[in-house]
Amino acid sequence: VEISPQLGLPRPRQSRRARHAPPMDFLEWLEANGGVCTMQSARDRMSKDALDSMQGSMLWTPLRGWVARVGVQNDVTRSLQAGGVASCVTAFRSLGLWTPHGPQLLHVRVRRRTHSARVALSAVTDGRVLHRMHDRIDEVRPRHGVDSALDALAVASGCVAPDELLAAADSALAKELVNRDQLRELALALPRRRRSGLDWATGLAGSGTESTFAAMLRRAHVRFVQQPELMRERFVDFLIGRCLVVEIDSQLWHATPEQQAADRARDAELTRRGYVVLRFTYEQVLFQPDYVMETVLSVVRRGAHLRQPWG
Repeated sequence: VEISPQLGLPRPRQSRRARHAPPMDFLEWLEANGGVCTMQSARDRMSKDALDSMQGSMLWTPLRGWVARVGVQNDVTRSLQAGGVASCVTAFRSLGLWTPHGPQLLHVRVRRRTHSARVALSAVTDGRVLHRMHDRIDEVRPRHGVDSALDALAVASGCVAPDELLAAADSALAKELVNRDQLRELALALPRRRRSGLDWATGLAGSGTESTFAAMLRRAHVRFVQQPELMRERFVDFLIGRCLVVEIDSQLWHATPEQQAADRARDAELTRRGYVVLRFTYEQVLFQPDYVMETVLSVVRRGAHLRQPWG
């Protein structure tokens, strides 16, 4: 029994069922978290009898041990139906991170020792990529069916190119879903061949395209500074040497006529102050990297990047 604070008299202790949330509160919570959760998470909020009564009309089971709201059909439920959880590039999309250009396949992480018929079928199903976590990394069951940013990066380190891994890691840092110490620990736990994209992540890049360009400069042994403030409260993407400014036009931040006009005005002001300004598009960085680097290196070889600006 519990003691009533008002009367000082014993009162019956609430049952576990009485302390559970009403069905609509649970459904609102589930909806706010993507519409999917583990059965254990659901049992923490609803009694077994209440959950059983909601099956079919309000809830369905994409995989044993999981529940989803009726009507929710997305990459997470499809991953569960494939026998695992959303990970790698699929988790990047769900978390709002940068994702590689190309076919949007379903990336599913299954348990290391799983060899079920469901998983075997998924392994030969078009449009699906099955992963298992590296043996040095602990397996974690995500509550809502999507790997954390750190676990998704661990899986992706064995799937995507280093530049793509770098872009995803940079965006995870920028969104504060991971920190540098966590990335460093993850890199140390992985084989050397899977680390490079993580070692270079800084969180300074404003887009995946900037991350890719930064990797290109590092491979060419060109020193640079990211996001320097060359004018009051106005930052540029890259400064090479003293005066070579490189701007990368991502699809998100440089698409509208107003944004493009602002870019041109800033270029003109930088040029007036003695800077050399190069501007490349998303398509050029990703699909014409040789042209981009030859343009940059042609300026560097002449030493034009070392002139002192006068503004």
